[in-house]
Amino acid sequence: MANYTSSITVDQVIDALKAFLAPFMPGAQIVRAQVNRVALPSNPCAVLTELLQVDLSVPATDYQPTANTATIYGPSRIDVQIDFYGAQAGEFCKTVKTAFRSHWGFAHFPANIRPLYTSDGVQSPLLTGEQQYESRWTLTASMQYNPTVTVPQEFADAASPALVIPADV
Repeated sequence: MANYTSSITVDQVIDALKAFLAPFMPGAQIVRAQVNRVALPSNPCAVLTELLQVDLSVPATDYQPTANTATIYGPSRIDVQIDFYGAQAGEFCKTVKTAFRSHWGFAHFPANIRPLYTSDGVQSPLLTGEQQYESRWTLTASMQYNPTVTVPQEFADAASPALVIPADV
């Protein structure tokens, strides 16, 4: 059975977001959420949670008859919630949001992954297991990525039309 893979994975999009965030949070851990039985890193930190993936259009197809393949393009949007923790969470959130929304932010993502927009930051304190409030600021970052997948495609390179006349005419 054939194996067709996407040119860009969600993991690569999350890695690009992590790389963008890192300079704004020196010394902080940036981790992916929803990993079972893993404690939250010590502060300061940021936690990334994938919220939604949306197709931005109907997929387009580019045919390559000489290679007997077709490449399918499917522009997509992914929304990622970023939770900032620690005493500087509000500042991290504001700084990241400002840079993400700017031309500078656009230029600091890979060419195949682009920031679209972010929500405004929201303070969403967290009650810990010790019944203590922990500072947390949250925003949602939306990015576009354009995965492609190449699949085999058969083509006809010649046609032999023939006139067929029914026998009862």
